Amino acid sequence: MKTSDWIAAYPVRALTLTGEYELQEAARMLLDNPERRDIFVLDAEGRVCGHLGFWHVSSLLLVALRPTHSLRELVERITLGSVAEHMNDRVMCAEADEEINDILYRHDLFQKHVERRVEDIPVVDEQRRLLGVIRLSDLLRHTLGAQEGIQNTR
Repeated sequence: MKTSDWIAAYPVRALTLTGEYELQEAARMLLDNPERRDIFVLDAEGRVCGHLGFWHVSSLLLVALRPTHSLRELVERITLGSVAEHMNDRVMCAEADEEINDILYRHDLFQKHVERRVEDIPVVDEQRRLLGVIRLSDLLRHTLGAQEGIQNTR
């Protein structure tokens, strides 16, 4: 299956910001969308240029803070700075015409993606503009379902 077919079959709303946004706004976006764990940073032309994940934002929020603060207090005390200052600019992207299996076979890139706790794989066009995302949980669910189907036919 091609990634373009996947994002049509399993549509997911990607969280996006530009690098100029304050880190507090990114934290609020993640907190307001608890089912999403990744924000993709877009440049002025809508191209993916970075990633900011829940775990990274959480670590910035929780450094040297007592766990007794309220959620509002934590967000207010977050490290100042822009999204661009804290984003990871090395983002593994899939192309629209790429096969899903080919993404998994790019083991070194895929492994780094997982190690960084990135849960979404952005799908981009030729200009690197975001078309959609593939959630790793959906990919795992699909793969396990296919394997169970194969085992049940034996």
